[in-house]
This record gives sequence, C-alpha cells and structure tokens, in this order.
Amino acid sequence: MELNEKFLNNPFLLSDNEQSNISFLGSSKVLNDTIFHYSNDTQFYNLHLDDIEIILVGYILDIRDDSKNEDDILKKLAFAYKSSLDLFLNDYEYMNGRFVLILSSPNDTLLFSDATSMLPIFNYKNKYFSSHEIILKEYVKIALGIELNQYGFNMKNFLDYTNTKEIFSFNPNLMYSFRNNSFKRIFPRGNQKNLPLEYVIEKTEAYLKTQINWLNNHYDKIYLSLTGGFDSKVSLALVRPIIDKVFTFTYMYKFDENTNYEELGNFKKIYYKDNVIVNNLVENFRLNNHKYYFFSDYKAPAKYLQTLGKHVSSHHSYGLSYIINKEFDRSSSIHLKSTLYELAKLSFKDVNDDESILNDIKHWAPRELHGQKEILMNMFKEYKKRNYTDEIFNFGHNIQTMLYWEFRMGNWHSNITQETDFTIDTYILINNRYMIKQFISLNKKDKKEKSLLITIVKNNWPALNYFIANSFDTLEDRI
Repeated sequence: MELNEKFLNNPFLLSDNEQSNISFLGSSKVLNDTIFHYSNDTQFYNLHLDDIEIILVGYILDIRDDSKNEDDILKKLAFAYKSSLDLFLNDYEYMNGRFVLILSSPNDTLLFSDATSMLPIFNYKNKYFSSHEIILKEYVKIALGIELNQYGFNMKNFLDYTNTKEIFSFNPNLMYSFRNNSFKRIFPRGNQKNLPLEYVIEKTEAYLKTQINWLNNHYDKIYLSLTGGFDSKVSLALVRPIIDKVFTFTYMYKFDENTNYEELGNFKKIYYKDNVIVNNLVENFRLNNHKYYFFSDYKAPAKYLQTLGKHVSSHHSYGLSYIINKEFDRSSSIHLKSTLYELAKLSFKDVNDDESILNDIKHWAPRELHGQKEILMNMFKEYKKRNYTDEIFNFGHNIQTMLYWEFRMGNWHSNITQETDFTIDTYILINNRYMIKQFISLNKKDKKEKSLLITIVKNNWPALNYFIANSFDTLEDRI
C-alpha cells in the first residue's frame, strides 16, 4: 500500500534493521539497542549527556515549572536516571505533553510514552515499534515478508487491540526494555490512597496554573471545544486568564425556532441541548472568539475519508477531522481537549474477579463481540498477561478505573487524536501521572458528586456554575 505522509504526523519506526523500508523514513539514528528511523517532518529533540542519549518525539513540559524548556527537562531526567530508575520515574510523573521518549544508555534502551499515550505507539512481537499501525504493518510486510491479517470488523481500540492481528497498542503505564525485549509496569508504584477533596485541590491547583502559563507563552491561538457538558466548562474556567487567546468552537446540527425538542431523536436531542447551553455561555460570558461549525456545511470528499481511514487506527469522527482540517490554523496554535476529567468522576465497585471486571468494560468492545462472552474473556485474559494487569491489584487500585485510564484513554482516545493531529496538535491539562494519581484517589462520594470539578470551576470562574451541565435548567431552577 502506498502511504500518504500528509496523514501521518510525527512518523517514526524503531527496529533492528538499518533500513526502514518505508520511503519517507529516510533518516535514522543508531542507539545502543535499536535504530530510530524518522522523516524530514518528524519533530524530535535529541539530548546527549555523558553516555546517555534521549530522543523526545513531540512536545513535553514539567508541570512544576513552566519556564523549563526541552533541554532543561531532558537533562534533569537524564541526571535522575544516572542515579536510579526510581528517581527518574519520580520526576517523570510530573511530565505533561504529547510525546514518546527513548532513553539509551550502555545499560539499556528504554521506551516510554506520555501519561495516556496521547502520541500513540504500536508494537509487533515486542520488538518493532512505530508511531502508526499502518507504518508497522507495512514494515512487517516489506522487511519481514509477513502479511498481517486484519480483523473482520473495527476493534474500536478495545483493550490493547488494533485492527491488525498481532499489532498491539502501547500501554502508557508500562515501559519497554530493548535489551531484555520485555515490558515492565511503572504505575502504580505505591498503594492506592483515599484522599479528601481539600488535599487533592491543594496538591494540584498550582500545577493547573503553571500549565495555563505554559500555554500562554507557547501559543497564539488555543482552540477549545465548547459543549453543554461539564468537562468543557472546567477547561473554560481554567483558561479565563488567557481568554483573549482562546477560540471556542462547537460542531453542531442546524436547528431553528420551529424545531420541536420532544420530536427529536435521542442523538439530536443532545445536540439541541448543547446548542441552547452553549448559546447561553457565549452570550453571557462574552466569548467573542466563538464559532459554530455545522456538519451540513462540510461534506468531506470521499477521497479524504478513504485516505484517512487507511492511515489512522480509529473511526470516531472523520467529519470533525475534515472540519478541523479546513478551518483550523496550525501555526502557533493548539487544540485544548477536555478529556481525562472523567477520572475524577468514575466510581466503580471494587471487585477482583475477571467476570465482574469484564462486565463493567464490555460495552466498550466492538458491537460484533457483545454477545461473545467466551471470546471477550479470552481477549481480556491475554490482555492482562501482556500488560501485567494483576500487579495493579497488589497496590489496591480499582482495576476498572485503571483500565479506563490505560486502554480507554491510552488506546481508544489516543488514537482519536490521530484523526486531527496532521492539522493541529492536542493538549490536555491533566495528562500527567502525578495529577491523574491524585484525581483517581478521591473518595467515591466526591467522585459521584463531581466535587473536584465543581470546585475547580468555582475557584476559577464561579459564574459558569450558574448554567447546569446537560440541562436546560440554571441554578435558579434548582433552588
């Protein structure tokens, strides 16, 4: 298959072959235990410190200090690693961004992702790794002479599965050793805690502010999707100090004064309610940079949809991908997404048997497998082996919450970003292990009541709480 590099952002391949066998991956760097193949468009930073070399693909920031640049951050990580892996991992918890990090030393060459693999990594046989499933599939075909089979349906990025048999996604809470050809779990490293709301706010609030400063110093335009839900309201509250740089947008169906809400289907009811709530937010908070994008105004060409479908590993919203490709300016801009806040709301029962766990996550599986209990159980058991999932139990963490983090966000959501990343990059305010660790440690009562997120809005733009999320009501209606 001929690959279109335009649809492959930051492409790379890690293999033991001196040739990438992929036409546009024409440059390479030889590391101690693997070879890094990249293209002219791959954005990466290369650091040498004594006998340590670090390659960073993508962008990174330290949430503790927004003034640090890549050189500062990677030097600190390298010095920490020279002391011990534990010290390195302590610092690594504070790293946000969308990146892949390769650390090579005389002892080993290690591969890490950001906290949710937002810059995805795919692997074949625990030996070959790439930025894109399609690149890895083509490499295996050309270099190894093996034609990998596809599943007969879209796997929906369930667990660590891709649409290609034998190619798996990289779990963000694992690291990979090229010397040992094996994975190792790097989170959790401590026992689960049950933390009060006040403690979590105290330990995370300052790090939200440093990230807003970092965004302000690095970008001229910050695109923020605004909906009638609560999560986008949290992001909106946090960017209040730099609101003039924020360009909110809402993708929408067209409604008029004759539209009868009660006659709409459930799907369009969601959009109708979004329309009403977003209008209230735009008008009352003077969001002068807001824009609506109506699906009916953007008919994506068949060739665009076909090419995108062949190059990415998800099938979420190709229509939105086309809108963003047509309307967004990548120059000095970034897309601020409001995902991951769900981790401050999830409140699963604590169970330790596979059947109960699978029952809580099976709705994320492909529709074709919903009635296939035995197949799903076998898939889950194989996943657990590959990802050392049983180690999570040893630290007392809720397994379903960790699965949501590691595969729902670390495989499903991370691959969605590929649908738009060739137009604009993505940022998420809590995409670091330190903050996620605090959020998932909230007690169940505060999770169910969304206490942390409500407090974040209250502390940053309290009037936003006047409009009730996903409702036509306001606070006055609830009195």
